[in-house]
Amino acid sequence: MTTYRNFIDGAWTESSTRETFENRNPANRDDLIGLFQKSSRQDAQHAVDAARRAFATWRLVPAPKRAEVLFRAAQLIAERKDALARDMTREMGKVLEETRGDVQEAIDMTFFIAGEGRR
Repeated sequence: MTTYRNFIDGAWTESSTRETFENRNPANRDDLIGLFQKSSRQDAQHAVDAARRAFATWRLVPAPKRAEVLFRAAQLIAERKDALARDMTREMGKVLEETRGDVQEAIDMTFFIAGEGRR
């Protein structure tokens, strides 16, 4: 069974509570997706502080370069569309066609915003 951690300030970390909770497939309660961090307000604040620090340098990256990063992210999502949709269906209980649409929306929006960065 996988225990997932929080990604904060460039590193995978446990929550400050050191507690986890189970996430199960709502369509099959025997299917344990994994253990997730039971994060606290302190963890959220740590993530916000890290984002603020990162913004100081990220904002200096030229918009076309940031657009390239987003374009690549959209490509990666598109390459993994079916796997992401299956994972979302397993986690949320939505029908597969709906989660495929959700993933496609993420792909479309990421390409759109990448295009804005080039403009």
